[in-house]
Amino acid sequence: MASPNKQQKRAQRAKTKAKQNRTQRAVATKPDAFAGDDSRIDLESVDLTELFVEMRTAGETSQQALCAAFLAHPLLALVLEQEGEEEATDFILAALIEYRQWATDSDDEAAALAWIESPQFQADYVAASQALTSSAD
Repeated sequence: MASPNKQQKRAQRAKTKAKQNRTQRAVATKPDAFAGDDSRIDLESVDLTELFVEMRTAGETSQQALCAAFLAHPLLALVLEQEGEEEATDFILAALIEYRQWATDSDDEAAALAWIESPQFQADYVAASQALTSSAD
C-alpha cells in the first residue's frame, strides 16, 4: 500500500482531474459518434439518491458493508464499460465525495476527501473489493 502522502497526492490529482472532466463535459458538444446512442449514460445528470440510500442502509452494519454496496451497484459496471478505467476512477471518487456530503449534510469537500483517504476507509474499501472479486469467481 502506498504511503499516506502518496495516497493524498493521488486523491488530489484524481479530484482535480474529475473536476476538469466535469467542466470539459459541460462545455463540450456531444460527439457525433454518440449522437444517436441513447444507451450511454450522462454522468452529470445521474441521480445517485437510490445508491446513497442503499449505502447508508448498509453503512448501519459497517463501513465495509457500505463500500460493498457501493462497489456492487450496477451503475459502476456500466460506467467502467462505457467510460474506461480512468473516467470510472474519477466517477468513483466524485460519487464517494458526493455521498459523504449527502450523508453528513455538509458541503465540506475537504472533510469528505479526508474520510475517503482515511486508513480505515481505505482498508474497508479494499476488503469489500476483494470480497466482491472473490465471490464473483
